[in-house]
Amino acid sequence: MTDIILEIRKFIAECWTNIFAEVCNSVVYIDHCAIECLHWYTAGKGYVTLKDAGAIAVYEFGMYHFRYVEVKDAKKAVIISTSGDPAFYQRTIKMIMAKNVFQNCIVYCSVPCCTIDPLGISSVEEKLNYTKLEKDIKIWMMSKNLSQEPIVNVIYVPILVALLNKNLFITPPFGDIMPTLNTNISKDMFIKLNFLAYSFYSLFNSIKVKLDIYSVGKFSDQLAENLENYISTTDHWNNLSETPEIGVSLILIDRTLDLCTPTSNNMESFLTKILRTFPRLPHHDNDVAINLSPVFGKVTEILQPYEIPGCLANIGDAMMDLFISQKEKMLLGTANQFLNDIVSTKDSQKLKTPTRISGHSLEKVVSKIQSKNTIDSMVIHIEKLQCILAIIEASTSQKTGQFELLTSLEKLALQNLSVSRESSSILVQLSNIIRTRIHRGLDIENLLALLIHIYALAGTQIRFSTQQELQLEESIADAIFEDLQVLKENPLNSTKSIYQRTLLLLGVHDITVAQETSCKIAARIVDTLRSIAEQRLTLQDYRFCILKPSSQEATRHISILEQVIKDIFYVDIGRELRDLHKKSSSFISAGFNLILRGKTKRHPRDNPYILIYIVGGITAEEAKVIQEVALVPNDKEIPHVILAGSRLLNPLDIVDKIFFG
Repeated sequence: MTDIILEIRKFIAECWTNIFAEVCNSVVYIDHCAIECLHWYTAGKGYVTLKDAGAIAVYEFGMYHFRYVEVKDAKKAVIISTSGDPAFYQRTIKMIMAKNVFQNCIVYCSVPCCTIDPLGISSVEEKLNYTKLEKDIKIWMMSKNLSQEPIVNVIYVPILVALLNKNLFITPPFGDIMPTLNTNISKDMFIKLNFLAYSFYSLFNSIKVKLDIYSVGKFSDQLAENLENYISTTDHWNNLSETPEIGVSLILIDRTLDLCTPTSNNMESFLTKILRTFPRLPHHDNDVAINLSPVFGKVTEILQPYEIPGCLANIGDAMMDLFISQKEKMLLGTANQFLNDIVSTKDSQKLKTPTRISGHSLEKVVSKIQSKNTIDSMVIHIEKLQCILAIIEASTSQKTGQFELLTSLEKLALQNLSVSRESSSILVQLSNIIRTRIHRGLDIENLLALLIHIYALAGTQIRFSTQQELQLEESIADAIFEDLQVLKENPLNSTKSIYQRTLLLLGVHDITVAQETSCKIAARIVDTLRSIAEQRLTLQDYRFCILKPSSQEATRHISILEQVIKDIFYVDIGRELRDLHKKSSSFISAGFNLILRGKTKRHPRDNPYILIYIVGGITAEEAKVIQEVALVPNDKEIPHVILAGSRLLNPLDIVDKIFFG
């Protein structure tokens, strides 16, 4: 059977190989989403790979990076962009050409030309016209009085996928997509879903995939419809084709149907703790910056801005698997073994294993190794060292106490809701915790994530009293007002969250206005929480996320993903999956099914692969669920399951998108 992941790897490699072939002796301009895809493809060595391919210089595609930059003696520009906004190309490329004298320009664009829009969504002005863009770039280049006519090419290249391991990928160009809480899809979002559909079509068409498309949720329904339109209008499903096709069940799910999972502090997966502990790499949504100074020492003075952090992309599939599937205790043992491997290759001696391996005990060993070895001798172990430092810092982080408290509050809420139901007093308790948050070492953003978790968990199954919600609203308003006052006194703090930046942008200085603004924000937050509780109202089988298997087992939260997986793999194939809306690839295939199988409805298990894509992002805990399915002995030819999503999420990402996005 064809390996779909291998085919996706080939697809990604072909995209980048074609680009690398053109960057020799050129200046490369690349946007952040393309950088992120390249980052994972090259294991964190995107810049080095472009330079090795012959690039003279590489610039991030942001105006502030090259507004006044002129690259002397460069005759060629290669521009790599995932933007679909024609105005962006007009502004930015025009500015690049105004500062440089190029004779050749290649634009690689992941958004197709305007001629590919069978849905007729956008107006002419809103579409990216390759022919017009080529003419415009030529005019800008010729304003420099070139001795010969410049060469300009705009080429479609489907930059879409970043593989995190063999069962997991994300789509950085669509990392900002999050389904809305109402049923309306804005025109801008409709266009983004259309671009995503065409990108999927390009991917699946290239690797010869035959799709059965299922969807759960309004946005996923629309994405499925758009994708189906591309498939049907291009006559992809040619029964006379000699090329074998891979059967894939594509299941699209709206993230907003289950906001319990991404706002949970469950750290059964150590990757969750890493994503919560470390800062993100600059301009990255899916990788973290690992401080390497404990091994290589601190970079000081003039070189400090160039200090390069470690990252997850550099650790390899096997270690990513462990980060996803294992808990902290097991990974501390793994880190200790890695340190033994490093020491034994140098001194032929093993470290003394402490009776209790902890982050702090490993930290001491790293310090000793660092003091005895040169940087050159350590670089050869860079992959293992990044893993070790990630494990140490995540396990010794000062944030651990806050995470443990949030986890205990989460468990308290779950038990309270499952036992008390409509008489639950959890909101009263949360109101009091919000008022005493500073004393407890908690911030309002993490408590807002907890509130999203509680409302999403309760759904429409449990209703909170008006009095409790009013009390909650007052507590949130007081907390926001206090934060406004703190920010007014310290506006120049360089590390600001989206919540803090939002408050600063309000520009509120008068105390009375600040109180009124805080009350309005709090009211909007509580209204949004009520909307969150109603997201699964239209579902039949997946309306509830609280599971109590038996009187002997504890009540627990169960994600929609886990429910879908259980229904597909562990329930009789004859049972109807009522919440999975099926898109038929063609009436011809439906006719063949009727003849050959006696039914028109196919089951996701009918194909050798199941790809679940969550519109809005995925979590490490969901990746763990998929990994556990993959480890089940394949006696009955169980399909291989792959998880994908817009991006990797932690609880604060949801707070930013839902309340301040």
